[in-house]
Amino acid sequence: MTGRARANGEGSIFPYRNGFAAYVWVTKPDGKRTRKYVYGKTREDVHNKWIKLQADARKGPVATKVPTVASFLDYWLREVVKPNLAPATYVYYEMFTRLYLVPGLGSKRLDRLQVREVQT
Repeated sequence: MTGRARANGEGSIFPYRNGFAAYVWVTKPDGKRTRKYVYGKTREDVHNKWIKLQADARKGPVATKVPTVASFLDYWLREVVKPNLAPATYVYYEMFTRLYLVPGLGSKRLDRLQVREVQT
């Protein structure tokens, strides 16, 4: 392995299960620092993800959790629909979200949501 030694707080790459994992210390949107992990089958894949994560961490706060459909819909209703649309529209959207979308899809992570699940 070539390259310079890592400085404190830069993170680490290590063998993990059937591949490799890496972490970088990042600042979350709430201002706290924590580790964010990336995973992959090969060390090279993880190294590329690790470099990208380090660059993102230098640019500013990094989200460490992916929101669920339910939490995103709650945000969307509160921050987008309610202030910008008619009150009756908000009530209508909230009802459909509460009765149909959240029970069926609410627990799914947004980054793993598939077209097939939405169509069902």
